[in-house]
Amino acid sequence: MKTNFLLVSFFAISLFLCIQNVASQTLSTAITLIVDFGSSTPYVNSECGGILDSSNTTIYPPCKSFKDAGNRARQYLNSGLAIPNSNYLTISVINTAITPNIDGESAQLGNLFGFCTVDILIATTTSRAIVDGTLSTSHFVSLQEPNVPNTSYQCSSGKTLRIRNIEFKNWGNQTIVYTNLNQVFNSLTKQSIFFTTVYTWFSNSIINIQPKGTNFEYGSVAFQCSGGYFNNIDSSLTLPPFNFNGANVAIIGSRFLNSILNSSPFIYSSIGLFNLKATSLIDNVVINNGHPFVKTLNVGDNFYYTGVRISNCIFSKFLQHENNQINAPRESAIPHISLFQLSNNIITSNNDDPTNSFFSFQNYQNAEYTLSISTINSENVQVFGNKSFICNQNGNTSIYGFEIPNTFPIGLITQNSYNNIAESGVFSDIPFAGINSIFEFNSIPFYSTLNTTNFNYCDSCRISIDGQVVYDNL
Repeated sequence: MKTNFLLVSFFAISLFLCIQNVASQTLSTAITLIVDFGSSTPYVNSECGGILDSSNTTIYPPCKSFKDAGNRARQYLNSGLAIPNSNYLTISVINTAITPNIDGESAQLGNLFGFCTVDILIATTTSRAIVDGTLSTSHFVSLQEPNVPNTSYQCSSGKTLRIRNIEFKNWGNQTIVYTNLNQVFNSLTKQSIFFTTVYTWFSNSIINIQPKGTNFEYGSVAFQCSGGYFNNIDSSLTLPPFNFNGANVAIIGSRFLNSILNSSPFIYSSIGLFNLKATSLIDNVVINNGHPFVKTLNVGDNFYYTGVRISNCIFSKFLQHENNQINAPRESAIPHISLFQLSNNIITSNNDDPTNSFFSFQNYQNAEYTLSISTINSENVQVFGNKSFICNQNGNTSIYGFEIPNTFPIGLITQNSYNNIAESGVFSDIPFAGINSIFEFNSIPFYSTLNTTNFNYCDSCRISIDGQVVYDNL
């Protein structure tokens, strides 16, 4: 009897202490972790950066590495203190005058999938932290969903990752940002990723958005990069430095500099949108083996390449855009190309490419598709081989207010297309080639320079200038 009384008393006291402990803790929606690479204050077991429980008065020293900050963040997720579906993590780097002491994993935050919002930033907006990945063994940060779905990880407004004012150096072939998520488009699973003033040097894989499984939806991830500098890529990887699947992409006011790629495009985007605009610069970039600078597959709606300057580059093709009938966009595509400037470039030939063109647009037949091009300026552009400036298959073309450089032997190659060209000039030796197409010129002051003897490179075509048919074998 006495033994039973003691057991009951023990369990009662234990339960009371447990309840007291839970009651003393406060659930929270957000934590902030401080990282100071120059801190000398010791700590153990990654207990650093800040409190996990708002009722805790303990003062924790700054974390000395991103690895410890990532471990501390996961302690919060596992502590039971995080409010499901709406937790917010801020990792703030202070004392950026101190370059981090890299020892491999110290530069890696690891997987932060459990958070709804992750904000990685520099405490002062006037400086950047340098993160050296020389000895890194994995990604700087990843969002990787578990194989077994966990509803407690669903966020009421989707997931957001922001990286601001950070400079990445020497990451080699390690991917800096990697996502592997269930990309089904709804309010609980949508994802947004933002780069603001992110610089990279000697880093060949910057972001890889890779859906979990084979079923992912059109534009289920939003990616925006503003004011980025991407320098000194030297890659023979087949994985492009920017690899997007199922993403709506906007790259604004960014620079791509001093790089060599041998086995991939610089940017690849499939099943979403792609925009490159607002005074973006591509300078001293070499892309070998016929790969384009941008390759898109099944991107749709309105997408833009505006305000882009390409200088001192060597590659065969700027853009290769393809749509197939299997995974075509939900809406018709209208690509807009305008305010382009080409200066001091070498455009190589690629005989293995059936289009062999600088801008290539290939669509399935009967696609609702119109290519809009205006205001392209060029100077000192060398073109090798039997190269065309534009190839447009199974889509319409609207050209306004620019001259196709005469350094391109062929102006336009089209197939099953209607083409309207206004206040522009086509000075190529072969202005048009292709099959089953109509070309209409309106108000062209330079039409007399067209070589009418070379119109016969276009089979089953009709060509008219200011309403007068000058060639017709349609």
